Amino acid sequence: MHILILGGSPTNPGGVEAFCARAEEALLSRNPDARIERISTATAFLSLRRLPGFLGGLARLVEYRRHRPTIVWLQYVNLPDLAYLILARMLGLRVMVTPHLGMNWRSQRNRFLRSLSERILRGASRIALISRTQELEIKLPERVPRSLIRNFLSKELLASELVVPPSVSAPLELVHSGRLSVGKGSLLVLEVCDRLKRDGVRFRARITGTADEETRSAMEEMIRSMDLAGHVELLGRVPEDELLDVLHGSDVLIHLSKIDSYPLIVLEGLACAVYPICLELAGARDMVETYDGFVASPEDPVAQVAAFLKAQTPEDLRSRARAAAVEVRTDYDWSAAADALERAVAAATDNKGALRVQGI
Repeated sequence: MHILILGGSPTNPGGVEAFCARAEEALLSRNPDARIERISTATAFLSLRRLPGFLGGLARLVEYRRHRPTIVWLQYVNLPDLAYLILARMLGLRVMVTPHLGMNWRSQRNRFLRSLSERILRGASRIALISRTQELEIKLPERVPRSLIRNFLSKELLASELVVPPSVSAPLELVHSGRLSVGKGSLLVLEVCDRLKRDGVRFRARITGTADEETRSAMEEMIRSMDLAGHVELLGRVPEDELLDVLHGSDVLIHLSKIDSYPLIVLEGLACAVYPICLELAGARDMVETYDGFVASPEDPVAQVAAFLKAQTPEDLRSRARAAAVEVRTDYDWSAAADALERAVAAATDNKGALRVQGI
């Protein structure tokens, strides 16, 4: 079995890159003879300056015309990713597509781009959804068969011990993490911090992740103008083990993203006993209703989040998050996630004996 994974941008690593790496490791651990390779699509923050990386990925895909992978597995994050689907189909390759976007992405908000996306997706052999809620957000072609797979949490996270909540009151530890942007709610997080400071709530906030120059400059200016330097720390991109330490040391994850279809960081936070606060989206609401958390509506989310946090005790939030963490770790065990992925690959290739697949 030869699987070619397409997706991610090495210059802006985030949840998609982690997802690809973990999926590859999980498949190889169960199928050591499989050949699994990856090509970065380099579509994050695509611009003229970043165009060579995107074109280089397409050129690398052309080389696989000779190697004939059993299946090409494309991670669909934004519209330029679909150029890889078009090219792969022109090369006669079978393609399974996993969407990582939501209804507020430009390719879904714009009627023409939404229709164009759906038309291009008709060329896929199969669509592998991370969540059933994606059907509610993304326009998908009706006749392309579906599979339901799962996200992959890190092995280190699943193997780590849950931190025992402090028995005494302490400042509320907030965290925001991801590829920082307006769409991810990064600026809203600072507005929440400003509101909490003015309301006299004891807290500390740590923010991790990469950002473009405009976003980072805007965040730094907000921290200065709101006098948040003693409360908010911008850590930049941190290695996975350090992010795990940050999550374990946090009480509340504020993820006011309006673009994430099924945010990995929310699952990671829950698994580390961090209470999630999200913006109203189908995927985020599904996580909160399944485990625990708070969902803010798009109308004045800053006031809602600040009022919610002001009304809670840190001890209660820590206790609720720890109970939810046990459930998440069980549901997202790697064996269950790998089973679902193997079933999807087998269905996409119509070759049930090519992988050791349970339940097929």
